[in-house]
This record gives sequence, structure tokens and C-alpha cells, in this order.
Amino acid sequence: MKATFKIIEVINIAALMFLLLGGYGLPVTGVLQVLAAILFVTIFPKNKLIYVYFGLVVFFFTFWSGDFNWFFLLPVALIIFLTYIIYNQKIQL
Repeated sequence: MKATFKIIEVINIAALMFLLLGGYGLPVTGVLQVLAAILFVTIFPKNKLIYVYFGLVVFFFTFWSGDFNWFFLLPVALIIFLTYIIYNQKIQL
């Protein structure tokens, strides 16, 4: 479990590093973050915040029209939210 959690942390850090590429790095960041979230939910299925995260991801992709407008701030908030979930769980370990 600790090894998998360490993998989740590394994936999250790599995802955050892709943010340095700006808009070009957002798709890679999103894919890596969802991968980290899937691994996280397999280890900690009782964590309620991760289900809120997945609900917001589904909400974003359901209502996003493909335009880069104010609604595109939600993925940035999701990046911060998943990082909070991961490191908050690390404190509880």
C-alpha cells in the first residue's frame, strides 16, 4: 500500500510539472491526475473526497463545450483539489 501511495505521489508531482508548459501541458496533467485518482480510489475506497473529485471531473466533461472560457478554470481547481486529497491522506497514514 505504501509503495502504491508513493507511485500516486510521483504521478501527481509529474502532473504538476506538466503545468509549467501552460495550456499545452493541461491535457497531460489531466490524464496523469485521473490515473493518480484511479489508483488512489483503489487504495482508499472509503475516502469521500475522491468521489467528489470524480463527480467534478464528470461534471466538467459533461458540460464543457470545447471553448476555453471561464469554465476552464474548473480543471485548475481539480488539480489543486486532488493534490489536497493526496497529501491530506498522507498526513492520516
